[in-house]
Amino acid sequence: LQQQDRITKTMMKKQLIRRPRLLTAVTTTVLLSVAAVISAFAPPQSSSSLITNHQQQQQRITFSPLHSSNPNPNQQQPSSSDEELTIEGYSRCLSPWEAQRSVKNESRQYSIIDQKPKWQKPISLVSKGMKKVITKPKKPGSLILLRCGESKWTKTGRFTGWADPDIIKPGILEMEHAARLLLSEGYEPDIIYTSRLTRAVKSTWTVLNELNAPYLPVFKSWRLNERNYGALTGLKKMDAAKELGVEVVQAWRNSLKARPPPMKKDDPYYPGNDRRYEDLAEDQIPLTESLMDCMERARPLWEYGIAKEIAKGNTVLVVAHTNTLRGLMKVIDDIGDNEVQEVSMPAGIPFVYKFDSNMQPLPPAEGKLSQAHTSGIFLEKPGLLKEALKKTEEWNEVVPGSFGQKPTVVNRVSSLENALMKLKDDQAMSAGQRGGVVVDPNDDGQLIVTNNLAEFEEIDAEFEDFSDSAQEEEALSCALPNIQKADEIAPGIMKQGKSKDPVVVFIRHGRTPHNNLGLFTGWEDPPLAPDGVEDAKNAGKLLKLHGFEFDVVYTSWLTRAIETAWYCMDELGDTWVPLIKSWRLNERMYGALTGKSKQMIANEYGEDQLKKWRRGFKILPPPVSSYSLSYPGNDYKRTKYVRDLRISLSETINRSWEARKLQIHRKFPKSESLHTCMKRSIPYYTQRIVPEAVNKGKRVLITSHENAIRGILMHLCEIPEEAMNQLHLPNGLPLVYNVKRKCITLLDDGSGVDPMTKHDFGPAAQYLFRPCELDDDFFDQMEQQALQNQPEEVEVEAPPAVQNQTEQAEADDAAPADDAPIEIIEKVAAATRMVEVVEGMTAEEAALVRAQRLSGSSIIEAADEKPVPSQITEGMTAEEAEAARSTRLHQQ
Repeated sequence: LQQQDRITKTMMKKQLIRRPRLLTAVTTTVLLSVAAVISAFAPPQSSSSLITNHQQQQQRITFSPLHSSNPNPNQQQPSSSDEELTIEGYSRCLSPWEAQRSVKNESRQYSIIDQKPKWQKPISLVSKGMKKVITKPKKPGSLILLRCGESKWTKTGRFTGWADPDIIKPGILEMEHAARLLLSEGYEPDIIYTSRLTRAVKSTWTVLNELNAPYLPVFKSWRLNERNYGALTGLKKMDAAKELGVEVVQAWRNSLKARPPPMKKDDPYYPGNDRRYEDLAEDQIPLTESLMDCMERARPLWEYGIAKEIAKGNTVLVVAHTNTLRGLMKVIDDIGDNEVQEVSMPAGIPFVYKFDSNMQPLPPAEGKLSQAHTSGIFLEKPGLLKEALKKTEEWNEVVPGSFGQKPTVVNRVSSLENALMKLKDDQAMSAGQRGGVVVDPNDDGQLIVTNNLAEFEEIDAEFEDFSDSAQEEEALSCALPNIQKADEIAPGIMKQGKSKDPVVVFIRHGRTPHNNLGLFTGWEDPPLAPDGVEDAKNAGKLLKLHGFEFDVVYTSWLTRAIETAWYCMDELGDTWVPLIKSWRLNERMYGALTGKSKQMIANEYGEDQLKKWRRGFKILPPPVSSYSLSYPGNDYKRTKYVRDLRISLSETINRSWEARKLQIHRKFPKSESLHTCMKRSIPYYTQRIVPEAVNKGKRVLITSHENAIRGILMHLCEIPEEAMNQLHLPNGLPLVYNVKRKCITLLDDGSGVDPMTKHDFGPAAQYLFRPCELDDDFFDQMEQQALQNQPEEVEVEAPPAVQNQTEQAEADDAAPADDAPIEIIEKVAAATRMVEVVEGMTAEEAALVRAQRLSGSSIIEAADEKPVPSQITEGMTAEEAEAARSTRLHQQ
């Protein structure tokens, strides 16, 4: 009570809370104290045994109205004061300043929306003040609450909590249905909030795909996680009810303040062992939660995050779990403690709130579907979706394989793409190739997928022209990439998820229909083709094979790059990782050439002009018109998130005159050269990614486009400008950049095929694959690996004559040499026993390099003046190399 009084006085002095909230806090504290005193004198409840499925051991559990009892019934029950301190220690009331700081710290880790430069912030403050005087205040946006789809554990009736089972097919169908309801009612979300649990993240992805809006910013917060059920996590509800009694289990589930028994920190489901919560302090990770705890955990995110976005006029979609959504509804409608237990949240049906200018919820209109104690409305009658899914499941029993199956259709394409697809079919038939049935993708009715595209050679539409084959072979022979074997762990990465060194992985997006048809894509937004989806999944599998784990993912706002990031992270099992989308990682803007093939451009502008555009580093293609659909400024769904571009005065005047009101418009590119594209991608890496992630030792994945990645690689690998148009990046291939050693590494896929022959990097590959820098950490890593891989020595007793000879030889060797101290010789001998740790460097070569670092060049001269080879002898089989290495070791 003293602590509560102190907090209350501080809040009143700062005038940060309203009087009703103060009275509610004081009343709640008094009631909790009275209940704790009553429970202390109440007779203890009978206990019963419970066998948890993940610990496989008996555990004594006793139910208490406020807190779980002592696991040992023979021990004395805690006093009321101890119990009150336990409750206060876990779910203490945060002051408004503490709650606001907690939410801001979480959101500032990775900004999901590009922020204005610091020098523009004073100007923006002035402009905001002028807007308030000149323009009318914005109407608050809407809040859409959506319960995530059904998971595996929900299907089997288990206590889920913070455990992370995957979503199942019925849950995906629920989310698709919810998205269609939003489309039918005209709701277009501006920002998404969700939890860090996989079932909620995948539900969000399903909704965005159905809305055709994967570019929307998504904020993943632990505050929206489901209620933590403590030691009940993973248990079946029916089994728990049989062991403990229905009343006890129902009290834990439905009571506002009752907590299940806490889980132990060695429990497999303890969240502290999950790296997705590494940013949380230990006291922020709950061991068990009541319904009130869960609701209070979500309150700060509403007050200092979601509510502010709604006040700005944005429509916010919250995809979360039952109890956290009920907590938000309790705060918004000021529902009483007893009444909130009557509020339900069915899956797959959006629940929408509207607000007045004072951010108070508006009552539902007459005839709208709502529920007691709330002001929101359902977009569909609860129960209809459940009945539909039940009928679908019954139909699946009659026709196996039909449940959840969609008719396979081809994505609708433009008339140009359709014509080129048919042309390729005709050419394939004339060449004697057999393809599938050709259909018009824009025809009505059920469509049949044709596999003809997979039979054609990929055409990569890029301006840049490569050299002839002779020069290309010569350049490739000079490029010696660093190959990481399939059984090795990546530099700076360990499988348990702890980072030693920062690492950056670049992946060009998977193939799209535009790539397959040879069209210039630019800022056009086609999705991945089926083979492009496989490219992204294969990249994720390859990274998983080498033990990669990432902390943050950066991508563009174009669908093909976002989908590549999603499929890759899904294969890694890390969909909860923050996904940052920025226009600065977009592909090069091709201007008026967007959507055209090389032959079309040559016929329209001439071969000479086409060559200039292809080979020029700073030559701009013809710009696109301000009224063209290809102009990025006309994509209003995306442009509202751009804050780091200067304002275009001419576009602002023209559009304001047309709209008869002020329309601020930014200077989006109408055409870009390779140079101008790099002028936005390189600063984004150096000024945003490096300070935000790389300098903090984070593991970064960048899924972007060829020209955007080229620019960053030009900066990192010091590639000259004249060679940039000759560097080609394959689709879906991970390029690992070691920040400390400043080199690019390829990952071995285990096929035994040389990546340089499997993939085409162009003549500029020699600049991309330069040798890695050797530093002290590298040599330390060599020593550690040598000690780990050193075989155990087996002592064999020799005959006496041999022992005498050996002792005499050891005595002779013990005499110090004239040209080198004995300490140096011992270090060289120890280094010689190292195993091969670098591609192309044998054990004795690594020993000589190590000795040179330890004692200078004189020791190299003492070792028979043997030069350090740079690579293993080419043309030698593995057996021959092993024999040669053994011979050299024996001789030394």
